[in-house]
Amino acid sequence: MNVQKYGMIFQTKDNKYYYDTATGKVVLCDDSEVEIIDRILSGETSLKNECSNNKVFGEFVRQENLFNENSSWDFVIPTREEFEDSVKGKCEQIVLELTEACNLRCGYCIYNDHHPDHRGFSNKTMNFDIAKKSIDYLMKEYDGDEFALTYYGGEPLVEFELMKKTIEYFKDNYPKVKKSFGFTTNLTLITDDMISYFSQLEDLEIVCSLDGPQKFHDKYRCNISGTGSYEVATKNFCKLLKNFYNPDNRRTLMINCVITPPYTKEKLNKISDYFRTELGVPKEININYSYVDVGDMVFDYDKNNVVEENKNLEISPLEGIAVEDFETNGVSSEYFGLINKELVRVADRIKSDDIIDRSFLHGNCLPGQRRLYVTTQGDFRPCEKVGNIPPLGNCFDGYDYDRIYKIYIDEYAKNYRKKMQ
Repeated sequence: MNVQKYGMIFQTKDNKYYYDTATGKVVLCDDSEVEIIDRILSGETSLKNECSNNKVFGEFVRQENLFNENSSWDFVIPTREEFEDSVKGKCEQIVLELTEACNLRCGYCIYNDHHPDHRGFSNKTMNFDIAKKSIDYLMKEYDGDEFALTYYGGEPLVEFELMKKTIEYFKDNYPKVKKSFGFTTNLTLITDDMISYFSQLEDLEIVCSLDGPQKFHDKYRCNISGTGSYEVATKNFCKLLKNFYNPDNRRTLMINCVITPPYTKEKLNKISDYFRTELGVPKEININYSYVDVGDMVFDYDKNNVVEENKNLEISPLEGIAVEDFETNGVSSEYFGLINKELVRVADRIKSDDIIDRSFLHGNCLPGQRRLYVTTQGDFRPCEKVGNIPPLGNCFDGYDYDRIYKIYIDEYAKNYRKKMQ
């Protein structure tokens, strides 16, 4: 057996741990135990020899049921019928891609022409018939009480009238469902009339793209001519804060801030202080900090090879800063959003006192089950975060359950089993 499949050693600031693959356990280790485990994992010695030579270690292994070879492991997936039953009528959010057009050309945007896995910008827009068919298709079999109608682009406010028309259609035709709405915007096209309309809705979240102080924001968030968008974006954000934001009526704002290299704690703190102090963002408004994927770069983006130097790090520089702040402030850390998904994945891993002899679709997104992304042309995709991948169907024919199961469940499982051999 490849001894590295047993597990791995890792450490925090204060302690050292061993993660055991066969059981999913994480056990606290002292220095002597770490030395022994390291010798076993490196192949320098065998588990049998170490347990014979060190009775205390042998008892530790026996009690925790560690270092077992899992020769009968299997990856269990639902049947074709079980998959359809788990998806049909369950989708609780639709994301309408109103347009592929955008009035900005942000340097790190996944839709720039240099990104290999995503479309570029175009003048394609969704028509009302496609939006209506998509909503009706999901709602005719929906068996839940709450449903979210959300929007994406491009810049969705390029098609504000279509957004407004679909909201009113949804409200008029499905009055018994509790509704929520949301969209992401670069803030530059917002008008007073739009704010007035949004203020009449209940349960609307507007995700605002802002990258901090002007020197950071304008470096990459520019219009087609290269002019920065900071002044108009922050002006309109302040209007939303004053005339729209009302958490009591579930009219909320969120900020999505993209941090670009160089990644330093000083820079992150400066951006955070700017939002809370200078821009006056209430602490109740969540600021989601993220960083660029290396595939998002424009050609002259990474002149100093900062991203290339960070590609092979086990943890990104921003995550390292977030972990450090989390150790002091816990979940109230301003940067908790940078690491919360990873912490949830660790906490939700499968754990057992016995050998885990099977894995399931644990933590995976089941395509089409919870949310559905509809392109301008009516194709169905799992969500707005994916690029050029096989569609799940379309608004004219509905879900193609056979195709979804074959590509996203069956073939995925085959590849995963092969990888784990």
